[in-house]
Amino acid sequence: MKKHTTSTAIPTYALKAEALASMSASFERFCLAAGLETLSEMLEQDATAACGERYERGVTSGVRRGVSRSDE
Repeated sequence: MKKHTTSTAIPTYALKAEALASMSASFERFCLAAGLETLSEMLEQDATAACGERYERGVTSGVRRGVSRSDE
């Protein structure tokens, strides 16, 4: 008797399809995370180029430039 009488609970095609779907979803999440990280770095560089380093203060003379009289 050379004929197999038992069958698998889940067909191998279904297992392969599930594994492929899981791998595709994982790859999409990876690509999304990498893209967001790259975009964030690019925006940070643009902000630094436009506004200067973070928490950097410009040189000020400390002179009051208003023309109104103070209350004394």
